[in-house]
Amino acid sequence: MKIKTLGWLISPCIALAACTETALDYRSAEGTVVIAPEWGAFVCPATACYRFYADDGEAVAGYGTDAAASAGYFSTTLPVGSYHLLAYNTDAHGVAFTGLESRNAAEVRLVSEMQPGNVYSWNVDDVDVPLQGTVQYTPVPRPLVKQMLLHFQVTGMEEAKVLNGKLNGVYPSVLLLSGEPSEQSISAAPETNTSFTVTLTRAETRNTEPAYMASAEIRLLGLLSPEYGAAYDSRLHLQVRNSSGEMYSASVNMNGTLTDIIRLYAGELPADETVEVELGINLLNAVLTAEVKGWTEGSGEGGVGDYKRKVFYDKRERIMYE
Repeated sequence: MKIKTLGWLISPCIALAACTETALDYRSAEGTVVIAPEWGAFVCPATACYRFYADDGEAVAGYGTDAAASAGYFSTTLPVGSYHLLAYNTDAHGVAFTGLESRNAAEVRLVSEMQPGNVYSWNVDDVDVPLQGTVQYTPVPRPLVKQMLLHFQVTGMEEAKVLNGKLNGVYPSVLLLSGEPSEQSISAAPETNTSFTVTLTRAETRNTEPAYMASAEIRLLGLLSPEYGAAYDSRLHLQVRNSSGEMYSASVNMNGTLTDIIRLYAGELPADETVEVELGINLLNAVLTAEVKGWTEGSGEGGVGDYKRKVFYDKRERIMYE
């Protein structure tokens, strides 16, 4: 009887030792991953989300999905193995993130005609987690929001106060991994708009006729080339209100201008340079008209002679369409 009792006393100890050894082996099959993005000239956002994906592109559940993590430094522990990282900042307004279960389908999407805040994504194709070790990666973030600067001069109107604008042809979403639009986004672009409102201020001119100036920054995920109107009709719709509350409307044909700009950059607006477009607006006999005067980018500029031809082309199309 004593021997049997002793056997019962020893058995739980053996079992406990076996459980402890298994737990220790499990913990040892992990490593630490540190992600420190190289922001360089960009301003580091406040918060970010880090997601890890398996070789098939599907998200690995339970690891690195904290949407309030630091965009400057992130550290986590993962089971030993190979992963793919996709990260993006989560503090941008006017956008939502969808399709995150698949690395190749993850998108940033506009939620309205509101212009988006700065959106960046960064990725590491091969994250190799070492056994009981630490590995660090320094990916370079990719800016996903492009911008144009529109300069307006309004003449022929007394006390012009507010200018509203709306432009179609905007991509409603782009892929986080590549920054490119999906086929669905390309199809929806002709009917997707971005809008803006700016305050006009009177400019000092040599002429007695008053002139009012304003500049509008257009922030977007990208523009589909209208291909001189063959792909779709690109229009900048404008409304100008004076101090008496009177509203006048005009539509500017942007097919030639945007096609030239997008072709210059091999099919897309540049993410690291700002294209500037100058537009003239005039009120005559209660009819508001508007036209593109020219455009510049960085140190480059649209040719004066060539651009006069393009402006005339736009004028003719505006008459034909309207």
